[in-house]
Amino acid sequence: MNAPTGGAFYDLVRIQGRLDRTPFNSWLGMRAVSASPDGVVFELDARQEFVSTPERQIVHGGVLASLLDAAAIYAVIAATGCLQTTVDLRVDYHASAAVGRLRARGTIIRLGKTLSCSEARVEDHAGKLVASGRGTFLNLGLPA
Repeated sequence: MNAPTGGAFYDLVRIQGRLDRTPFNSWLGMRAVSASPDGVVFELDARQEFVSTPERQIVHGGVLASLLDAAAIYAVIAATGCLQTTVDLRVDYHASAAVGRLRARGTIIRLGKTLSCSEARVEDHAGKLVASGRGTFLNLGLPA
């Protein structure tokens, strides 16, 4: 059922174009930095609109979760060439993230015909781990 049909792709222009087709990801300003069989790397510049604690200039956890989800799912999309949807996502917050550049690395744990699993880590501009997570993704059977 839902066997991969799109073929792997690691072209950053194609991945960025797919990212930008999602209005929320585009609004966040996610950028594809690298893509390979080892996974994907995305960045975004956390802006004032993303702050949840103005007194401390802390980035809202939803922004971190969104970045984790995107990096994890795009690791699978790049490897399969097929659109995926999130079935389950677990997020762990390790430290506060300040406004500034955030970097997420998504890597595959297991590719399946129907369900795949991958993980992601988000680091701040200094390389400090601020969040990590793992997701399960459903192959939609449509080319990315």
